[in-house]
Amino acid sequence: MLLAIGLIIAGFFLLMWSADLLVDNATELASQLGISTFLIGIVVVGFGTSAPEMFVSAVSALQNKGNLALGNALGSNITNIGLVLGSAALLRALPVTKTTARIDIPIVILAGAVAIYVVSDGLLSNGDGLFLLALLVTYLVWSAMHSEGAGGEPQIEQLATDPHELDLSSLSHPRAKSTPAAIAWTIGSIVLLMLASQMLVKGAVTIATMLGVGELVIGLTIVAIGTSLPELAAAIAAARKGAHDMIIGNIIGSNVFNTLGVLGLTGAIRATEIDTSALGRDFPIMFIFTVAMFIFANTKGNFSRREGATMLIGYAAYICYLTYGALT
Repeated sequence: MLLAIGLIIAGFFLLMWSADLLVDNATELASQLGISTFLIGIVVVGFGTSAPEMFVSAVSALQNKGNLALGNALGSNITNIGLVLGSAALLRALPVTKTTARIDIPIVILAGAVAIYVVSDGLLSNGDGLFLLALLVTYLVWSAMHSEGAGGEPQIEQLATDPHELDLSSLSHPRAKSTPAAIAWTIGSIVLLMLASQMLVKGAVTIATMLGVGELVIGLTIVAIGTSLPELAAAIAAARKGAHDMIIGNIIGSNVFNTLGVLGLTGAIRATEIDTSALGRDFPIMFIFTVAMFIFANTKGNFSRREGATMLIGYAAYICYLTYGALT
């Protein structure tokens, strides 16, 4: 038991550090290769913060523990909205643009609805996984095309001209790496993520077996919270600096990657029979949290502190319900 707990704790810290390392080095590499800042934000940051979930799910699927991967994806989405967005909004009200409220958040809702539909037969098949991955690629292509017409670059420049809103020193690197060095560091970060994922999965499954708790619940709670810690730390820091778009954009991008990418990768690697409790409880709860985010964003044009408290209370109630159900 102590060894398993040690693996989980070490895995959490290694996940956070390696994910941050991946984002830093991949961002530098993208800049050196001349990739647009919008694509850096969507692909590198969005993938980087979802990389722990994707690697944990990939390892779980390879070890024929698909419901741990499923719980990780669903739990991370619920955690991102309830815990991460709720905590950030509680610290400071977060303004929401009309485009985000009326286009970006509905895309998250649509992705969730599609995921629910493809697993409604109780099976996340290889075909379902490939379909979800294809939708993710389509979303990325659409985002890139949309950014060209929506003027994604000026938004970055506007943030950069207001030193009170965003501390750019936190996004820069003290030393510029060469392109080969950036590639090597990026690959090394991915290897560290894989190692951390294996440690986390092994520890979580060991504890689940000892306590008689199902893999799904472990994935929804311990693993989901652990892999969402990078988003939580970044959101709290960004809220203090007033970088509102960074918080909301990261959560939206992360949830799309989790829904389409994590579930898609899991199904593509190995067909998984869905735990019936996920169909009747966790998929609907994920959908409810996402719809609540949409309603809050369109009510007053921001996420208020009261709404942040509401999301946190809802998340705490969900975790308590899962824990009580698992231990009784």
